[in-house]
Amino acid sequence: MRHLRSLQLRFQDYLIGVSDAIEGDIISTENALAEHRLGAYYNAYRIRLIDCLAVDYPALMHCLGREAFENMALDYLQRHPSTHPSVRWFGTRLPEYLRDNYPGQDQEFLHELASYEWAQTLVFDAADSDSLFQLEDMAQIQPEAWPDLTFQFKPALQWLDLHWNVTLVESAIDGGTEIPPRQRSEFPQRWLLWRRQLKTHWRSLEVHEAWAIEQAAQGANFAAICEGLLEWVDAEQVALVAAGFLKQWIADQLIISLGKD
Repeated sequence: MRHLRSLQLRFQDYLIGVSDAIEGDIISTENALAEHRLGAYYNAYRIRLIDCLAVDYPALMHCLGREAFENMALDYLQRHPSTHPSVRWFGTRLPEYLRDNYPGQDQEFLHELASYEWAQTLVFDAADSDSLFQLEDMAQIQPEAWPDLTFQFKPALQWLDLHWNVTLVESAIDGGTEIPPRQRSEFPQRWLLWRRQLKTHWRSLEVHEAWAIEQAAQGANFAAICEGLLEWVDAEQVALVAAGFLKQWIADQLIISLGKD
């Protein structure tokens, strides 16, 4: 049994490019050398991982082209070998790789596009929520309870701050429509992504809602959120605006429950 385990580890080391010691365990014949036999598995392993990345990042592959995408994927594999038992997580560091290692003027755009595609997969695969807070439940909240209210959001929720119009580009590629020209904004735009049943949704947020939802997700209560919103909203309107955000989040099925600070 120990011999089998040792053999498996040597084979694994060969596949990920750490060592070729396994060649000593493979019989060569006149028609097939050991290195050729092993090479079939070596190449198949890489093809499989490239295909997994193509499934997770179809828009990125479309923008790069298949050949450039494959070359990028091979370099990514060399820098970030697959270590998780499931190939589902092989692409988790690809946005980071593109940000730090991919050359060229498209680096920032490709990094944001990959970040957006990966966020969609995380949202789609996130755990289901057993229950959701409903709009009709808001009527049960006593007026004196509002200042101390806190909010628990569903796991299937992400947000990204993006300079480039990658959401429009990805949507056009996915829908097979004309791809818009790439555009970069001076200031980042926050995009909210969430899953509702089996469909992923996304929308852009104005700066004060972007700030509010981040604070709410970090545990700030309703009173603290209202106080912070005074930077953008008049004191007479701030509670109404904050309550409007809450109503929208509940309607979007983002909130599991309300609590007390």
